[in-house]
Formats: sequence, structure tokens, C-alpha cells
Amino acid sequence: MATAPEQIKGEFWLIATIVAKKGKEDDVQQAIETIGKSAKDKEAEPGTIHYITTRGVGDKSNHFVILEKYTSPEALVAHNNTEAYKSVMGQARDVIESLSTEFSEEF
Repeated sequence: MATAPEQIKGEFWLIATIVAKKGKEDDVQQAIETIGKSAKDKEAEPGTIHYITTRGVGDKSNHFVILEKYTSPEALVAHNNTEAYKSVMGQARDVIESLSTEFSEEF
């Protein structure tokens, strides 16, 4: 579960890069779609501004990049506490080879 660095006080982007285990690519995509439905529901997650999902092509079709924009670090905490996120991340070990995150602010 990613948490925003202390120096972030307002809006920010989280860029998550996921590599699926071999043969688990479609499972990862389905899991990302499940979390995305919650993230895009403004009533469920009012602090999520954007939740953009991408999947690599060809020999990189097991690579996923998620671009997430939040109003505040508290909005990310709220996202991480949704049932959709907790449910999917509880099973992540079985389908994800690696997960990395980075945080950015617009200028």
C-alpha cells in the first residue's frame, strides 16, 4: 500500500507500475478494472481526480501503468481503504511479479 511522502500537502500524481506474473496478465487487468470502477465513482472516492490505466503491447503485455491523481494524501488513504482496493491487493501476491510507485507534483 503506497503512502504519499510527507512533503506532499495538496494535489499529486501517483504512478504505479505493475508487472504481472506469466499467465496472470488478464487477472491483473481485471483487478485493476475493479479498483478503477471504485476510483472513478465520485461518491465513493471524491478525492480521486483521475485514474488512468494502461497496458503494454506485444512482449510487454504483462506491464501495466496506472496514473492516479488525488486531491490530497488523505484522498489516497481513502482510496487504499476501499473494499475494492483491499480485496484486490489481498490477492496481489498470486498474480503480481512486481509493483513500484512514484509520486509527482505538477508545476
